[in-house]
Amino acid sequence: MEWIPAGRSARTVPSDWCTFLRHSMVMLARMMGKLTVEEWRPLVASSLLFEKKIRRTLRGRAFLLTGVPLIISLAVPISVAILLQVAWIIFLYPILVLPLAYLGGRSYSRDLKKARLEADTQVSALIGKDSFLNVLKKIDMMGDDIDRLKTGRGGRRLAGLPSITERIENLQTASSLDRYSTT
Repeated sequence: MEWIPAGRSARTVPSDWCTFLRHSMVMLARMMGKLTVEEWRPLVASSLLFEKKIRRTLRGRAFLLTGVPLIISLAVPISVAILLQVAWIIFLYPILVLPLAYLGGRSYSRDLKKARLEADTQVSALIGKDSFLNVLKKIDMMGDDIDRLKTGRGGRRLAGLPSITERIENLQTASSLDRYSTT
């Protein structure tokens, strides 16, 4: 386990998540001592479920949404340029690739966000919705980097991280029948 000061990690590590890098769990240093072991339990479980189970299924989808259109947008101008012997057509490549990469990245980020909220829902069914909500509300009241967490600004939107308000609302709207889901 590593405690990283804010801004010292290559990946965004907000107060309400932990990250897994190689063989260590990374948490924000300013959260050290602010939560008990039992309070860390749902946060770690949600992060672990997302990283080890849900994120793997998203990689294939990310390739289909981003990789395949980029490969096609590369192959089409080059093959047209070769077949028609018109070299200037290759300059259309950036016009095709940049919008596809942007749209693919946005949809992947949106999928990551949904997957993280789904991990929260699944963990709340295992650990208990009330205890998970209490931990998130406690972090919400701390006020460290919570203002950024509430707005979803910074790297959170790009990294597919839901704001703490979205996490709380997601758990409040989650039905107690979700724990019987087969997914």
